[in-house]
Amino acid sequence: MADRPTIRDVARVANTSVGSISNYLNNTKHVSDDTRERIDRAIDELGFIPNSAVRVVLGGRSHAIGFIHPDSANPALIEVARGIEDIAVDSNNVVITCNTASDPEREGRYARALSEMRVLGAVVMSIGTTSAHMRLLEASGAAVVVLGASSSGSDFPTIESNNVQGGYLAMRHLLERGHRDVAFIGGPGADQAIEDRLAGARRAFDEFGLEPDAIRRADATGGTLASRMAAAEVVLGMLPRPTAAFCANDMIALALQTVLLRENIAVPEEFGVVGYDDIEAAETAPVPLTTIRQASYEIGRAAAELVLELAAGMMPRPRDAFPVELVVRNSV
Repeated sequence: MADRPTIRDVARVANTSVGSISNYLNNTKHVSDDTRERIDRAIDELGFIPNSAVRVVLGGRSHAIGFIHPDSANPALIEVARGIEDIAVDSNNVVITCNTASDPEREGRYARALSEMRVLGAVVMSIGTTSAHMRLLEASGAAVVVLGASSSGSDFPTIESNNVQGGYLAMRHLLERGHRDVAFIGGPGADQAIEDRLAGARRAFDEFGLEPDAIRRADATGGTLASRMAAAEVVLGMLPRPTAAFCANDMIALALQTVLLRENIAVPEEFGVVGYDDIEAAETAPVPLTTIRQASYEIGRAAAELVLELAAGMMPRPRDAFPVELVVRNSV
């Protein structure tokens, strides 16, 4: 087997110093555009692979951004991940996606692993009520950005969607359609975002002169189809049965539609359904789903951009919560 090319080989082919190669690979000092182009050509020509492990041992950071989230099956989070990845690739980084499956212990293991890898930063959709796992990442030197307001009240930089407004728009639409007995179906993970959506729904109830606490609630306890359908069955078993439901995400709403149709309960004639996220399946469902659209891909991009700003020691620029909108289809 031929010897692998070394950094000295790259310096020789690029006609520059080993120090310039090191500065370029580790982004420690400015390297001119001409030199960067020569180095890139030399790396391609030689098939040189930098040793990231050595850089980490010497106190540097790996070219990686972690994405910790609770549900890899949710298409909305896939869009968030795509936004993070596009920014990461453009900045010569990679994304390490960590699905906690709404398990706090698993979240902690991922946080420890990413800390030991000395990732550049992490985008975290935390499922816990404390910020201990995020503090662990921060202590390792990683730039930490939280998706959605933190339920722990911590001071981590955040990228948010206007979840309170989304919940308000969803519930107001149901109330305007004449529904007064409405259930809310929550989901696992992203605790504060879900509570914010419920808070918005209660605000709409209050505006219509109804008791906000009259909204009955069920929760999907996991990120599986079985848990979503079980939550739907809980709602249908409530006495008296609600006439509609506002679901914390479209995956739950679509599972509810499935249960309703199996029970021969017509949507929307006998039961109205509103979801959240506006995933692709919401539009193509047998009964196209009325839902709240949020900018999942743009949220991911903004979160990754904020990680890079923090990692570079920049003062992050102010960012408003991403707007949401009601998309009316056939389910209510």
